[in-house]
Amino acid sequence: MSNETTNKPTTPRSEFFWNLTLGFLVSALSVLTATANYMAYQSSNTASDLEAEGDRMLADANTGYIQANQYIILDYSMFDGEYIQRGVDDFTADYYKGNFSTELQASIDRGSAFDDQYYSEMYSYADQSFEDSFARFDAANAESEREAGFQLAMLIASVGLAFAAYASLLNHSNVLRTVFTVLSFILLALGAIQFISRLA
Repeated sequence: MSNETTNKPTTPRSEFFWNLTLGFLVSALSVLTATANYMAYQSSNTASDLEAEGDRMLADANTGYIQANQYIILDYSMFDGEYIQRGVDDFTADYYKGNFSTELQASIDRGSAFDDQYYSEMYSYADQSFEDSFARFDAANAESEREAGFQLAMLIASVGLAFAAYASLLNHSNVLRTVFTVLSFILLALGAIQFISRLA
């Protein structure tokens, strides 16, 4: 008697419910896994592009510092030449003065050669390139974190998919079918939350 109760056959409605539920889980978890994988791939590409751009800007910054140093050294040479020749050979002094950079001439016009603004202007391009390069590196790190988040969502969804697939193979009387189905729903929710949190 108890044996008959335990092995009570499922009704068509019950079987339809199980098929619908497990079909939904397999479909939803498959879509979530594929989408998370695609987003991780996109984030990886974006991070790589940002790192490459940051490296290029950092190289430009280093080149800019070298060039600025060379221009400053040239300005010092021209300034010293003009100072030494002024009153001795004004023609040569004027030649040196004519080779002052616009930044040095502007500094002299302000009343002090080689003031702080002069150096700021000479190094402005290099400083800006340096700041831009590290802004790209920060953005690349943020994209790498997003990639890791999408990969975690993909992992969660993959485990949930495995549970749902295994549950669909079990007999209706096996209690593990219910357990794996519940676990699949939980993992679907966790994976979706993880995925959505990385979209921001």
